[in-house]
Amino acid sequence: MNAKSHPIQVVNEWHRIAESIKQQINDSAIKFEIKAHKHFGLKITYKEFRKIYFEISDYEVVQGFMNKMKVLYVVEQVPEDKFTPIDQSLQEARNLHDYEVTSAFKEWIDLIKSFIRLDSIDFTSLFFLEDDELFLQNEPNRYFEENNILDHCLKSLSVSNFQGIKRATIENLPVDTHWVFLVGENGFGKSTVLQSILLGLHGSKDGPYDFDQEENSRIRVEYKSHEDNLINDFRTNPSPLTHIAAYGPVRLNMQSNSSISEISEKQGTLYSLFRTDGDLLNVEFELVKWALKGDKRFQLVRTAFCRLVPYLADIQLNKDTDRIEYIEKDVFNENARYEPLTFEKIASGFRSIVGIAGDMIIRLSNTQKDILDPSDLTGIVIIDELDLHWHPKLQKQIPELFSEVFPKIQFIVSTHSPIPLLGAPKNSTILKVTRTKEEGITIQKVDVDLKTLTPNLLLTSGIFDMDNIFSSQIEELTEVRTEDTFEEMEKNEAIDEFLKEFESSNEQFPDELFEPKTNG
Repeated sequence: MNAKSHPIQVVNEWHRIAESIKQQINDSAIKFEIKAHKHFGLKITYKEFRKIYFEISDYEVVQGFMNKMKVLYVVEQVPEDKFTPIDQSLQEARNLHDYEVTSAFKEWIDLIKSFIRLDSIDFTSLFFLEDDELFLQNEPNRYFEENNILDHCLKSLSVSNFQGIKRATIENLPVDTHWVFLVGENGFGKSTVLQSILLGLHGSKDGPYDFDQEENSRIRVEYKSHEDNLINDFRTNPSPLTHIAAYGPVRLNMQSNSSISEISEKQGTLYSLFRTDGDLLNVEFELVKWALKGDKRFQLVRTAFCRLVPYLADIQLNKDTDRIEYIEKDVFNENARYEPLTFEKIASGFRSIVGIAGDMIIRLSNTQKDILDPSDLTGIVIIDELDLHWHPKLQKQIPELFSEVFPKIQFIVSTHSPIPLLGAPKNSTILKVTRTKEEGITIQKVDVDLKTLTPNLLLTSGIFDMDNIFSSQIEELTEVRTEDTFEEMEKNEAIDEFLKEFESSNEQFPDELFEPKTNG
C-alpha cells in the first residue's frame, strides 16, 4: 500500500490491523496465503481449501460523533460461521471499525482452527445446507435468439455430496441452448454430472429402483417448462420433468420381441445412464403396427430415420417375416441399393442412431400423445459418450442431423472427441468437468467461439488441454506438416517432387519467365 495515497488515519489504523493479523497468523501455525490488493487491502486464503478466505478490500472515511472522522473497512469472510454453507457465506460485505476487523479475524481463525485438528477433512460437509428455497432460486430467462427458445430446457443445477461431487453448479443456461456439451478427461466425472442432472429433472425413483445412493446428497435443478420456470428436488420430486430420455454408453441392445408384451425393468428412464445392461424400447414393434394399420406415423418415422442415418435409402416392412428391413444406398452412387438387412445386421453406428432415435420417439410420444411427427416432440435428452460407435465424419454430422429431425429437443451430452463440436449448432454451450482431491468434481463454462476452430485448435484449447498434437514418431518438429487438409499436403508433396526432379535434370527455366511484362 502506498501510504502517500491514503489519509494518515487510514495509514495508522492499517498498520495496527496488519500487525495484529500477522501476529495471529504466526500464533496459529496454519498455512495461509496472503496477497495484497493493488490499491488497498489484502486477501488471506487457507491453502488447503482456497474457497476459505478473509478479505479486506476497501475503506470509507465517514463523519462520526462530534464531527470526528472515522474509517470503516470493507470486510468479507468465508466461512461466516459453522452453520452457513461456503458458497452462501456473507453475501454482502460488512463495514467494520479497525478494532472490529481484528476481532473478526480472530473469530475467523479460531473457526478454521477448530476444523483442522484432523490431518484431512472434507470442508463441504462442515457447513449446514440452507433451506430448500435458498438452495436454488428462479432466475430470469437468458437467450440469444427469441425465436429459438425451447419449450423444455435445463437452466441451472446445484448438487452437493453426490458421488465425487462435493459442491458443483451450472448456472442460468440460455433457454435457446439446443446442445450442451460436457468435456473432460476420463475419470473426471462427466457421467456423474449427467446422472445428477437426470436425477434432478426426473427424481431418484424409477420403477422398482431408487437411485438415491447417498444419504447426504443434495441435487436440485431449475428448468424451463413452456412459460414456467420450475425447481425440482431429486428426493421430494415436486416438479419432475416428464418429457425426458437418457442413454448411457451401452446403447445397442434393443428389447427382444419375446419380451415386448412385458415392461422391462431395464427400460426405465434412469436405468441406461446408471447401469450397463439397459435395453432400448423396441421401435420396430411400433413400426410394424403402424405399417399394418396404415398409420401415417410409419411414414413420418421412416422419413426421420432416413434423414438421420447417412446412406440409408429406405425402411420397409417384410410382410412375409413381419420384420422391419433397412435398405442402404451405395456411398458413391446414391441410386444403387444394397440388399435389405434386419436391425441386427446393419452397422453398429447406424444401429446406435436407429436405437436411440427410436427409443426417444416412443418414450417422448408416450408423454405427448397428441403429437405424431417426431419433429414436434419436445423435451430433454441426455447422452453419455456421444461419439461412441461413429466415424469422425458421422460424429460431426450427428448434432446437425439430430437438431434437424428433433428441432424442439435440448440435448445434453458428454464427449471425448472434438469432432462433434465442429458440428455444434449456434449458441451451443460447453461445460468443462474437472476433478481435484481438494474440490472434487467441478463444472465450469468454457467461452470459446467454435465456428472458426479446426480440430487442432480445439484439441490444444482449454476445452481438451492437449499439450501438442504431433505424432509420437516425430523426431524433428520441422517434419510436422502444417497444411490444413490432406489434399493440400498431397499437392505440396507433388510440387516438391516436381522441383526435385527438375533440379536433378539438365533442363533450364525459360528466359522469358524472368522478363518483365509489358503493356500493349
